[in-house]
Amino acid sequence: MAHEKMAAKTRGRSRHAPGQRSRTAFVRSAVRDRALVIAGWVAVLGVVGGAWQFAAVHGLIDPVFTGIPTRIAGAFLKSIAGPPFTVDTVATVTAALTGAAIASFLGIACAFALAQSDIWRRIFDPYFTVLNGLPRVALAPLFLLWFGIGPMSKITLAASITFFVMFYNTMAGVDSVDRDHLLLAKALGASRLQVFLKFVVPSAIPSIFAGLQLGFVYGMLGTVASEMLAGQAGLGVLLTRQAALFQMDEYFATLMLLALATTAISGLLEVLRRRLLQWQRAHIVRV
Repeated sequence: MAHEKMAAKTRGRSRHAPGQRSRTAFVRSAVRDRALVIAGWVAVLGVVGGAWQFAAVHGLIDPVFTGIPTRIAGAFLKSIAGPPFTVDTVATVTAALTGAAIASFLGIACAFALAQSDIWRRIFDPYFTVLNGLPRVALAPLFLLWFGIGPMSKITLAASITFFVMFYNTMAGVDSVDRDHLLLAKALGASRLQVFLKFVVPSAIPSIFAGLQLGFVYGMLGTVASEMLAGQAGLGVLLTRQAALFQMDEYFATLMLLALATTAISGLLEVLRRRLLQWQRAHIVRV
């Protein structure tokens, strides 16, 4: 009897062993690939930074205009612990997030509203096309005249850039809805609201999140441009001052700070997108 129980346990382990080995191999492969990617990042950074350092130190390029990587790294670490991070970065990111949030809400609402009527969409489409063709950075002086050099001008410029990114991305998501699904839903008696909530919105969510990430990046662009033109605080103000004084090490450190802030917000949006769109990956079978 004991021998039979032992044999049954052995057969059970033998049945599960291949699956366990497969999962273990997959985890090891994923870890190895991740390590290779990180090593690649470090290698590229080392090669570029090393070449830059060598050229600046040996006079191949003028460090007055290009800075020196080791000094830039020191200035970056110093800026994280000082006003460039606690004051200027906060001012820039706050204005960009506020403008992007307002524009995202308006852009999504307008896209969903116009998607319900082909007539209204055809009426407003040429106006949106013309307005989208305007270089909004060129409107910065106008916004400064209207709203002053405070945060409102930066928020308005960021919103004007982000709005069209969100509008056209949302409209693209709405247009990607499977027409067969819509016809089937209507044939089964679904109301217009049910069709909108169950089919249109889920189909548009991936495009909306792509627009959110891209819109925030462009919102940061508009905010910094407004600050460089005229501003009280922000990374754009800091960049203008450092460029005027030929403080190239500090200038590149501020650029790194700007890139870090933009990447961090974009990364948070990406994490949120993956959590909300887990249902899209549920059918994917790993091989």
